Amino acid sequence: MMEKIGIIPAESEQNILYKAILKGDIKDIRIKKTLAFFAEKEKWSSLWNLADTLQREVSILFDNEENIWVDIGTRGEVRMLPPLGAKIPFKMWIHTHPHDAYWSITDLETLANFSSIMENAMVLGHDHYKLTRKIKSDEQKSLGREGPLRLWADEKIKKYNEEII
Repeated sequence: MMEKIGIIPAESEQNILYKAILKGDIKDIRIKKTLAFFAEKEKWSSLWNLADTLQREVSILFDNEENIWVDIGTRGEVRMLPPLGAKIPFKMWIHTHPHDAYWSITDLETLANFSSIMENAMVLGHDHYKLTRKIKSDEQKSLGREGPLRLWADEKIKKYNEEII
């Protein structure tokens, strides 16, 4: 049985992507490849804008071998669904929200459920993002007082033009 690999990032021209979206072909591989490209290049605004044009939330997962996995959800939700072949621990889970970046109840459940096999997570909003990483010291504020969420840092919202520290 052949093992699956992630999406190979490649940017497509906007007019090609928009034609596919207008036809309702939101599963066009060029869309997924472009989303993976934007994530790989840390073009957060471009990634969010394409998800917004799709009128869907999207999820991008970087596995332990730097493979990129892309899922396209609904307007109000996308779940992290690690595919067969993805290697743990996952380095980064990125997903979009329709407008504001925040940790929804579904997001917090995902962070709690995948705490032992995920290192970083990010949610993208229209002009900002929210990042969380595994806590390295007791002095950092966490997403929860107990349980797996105590392992995740509660970091401030940042604008896209700010440096990731």
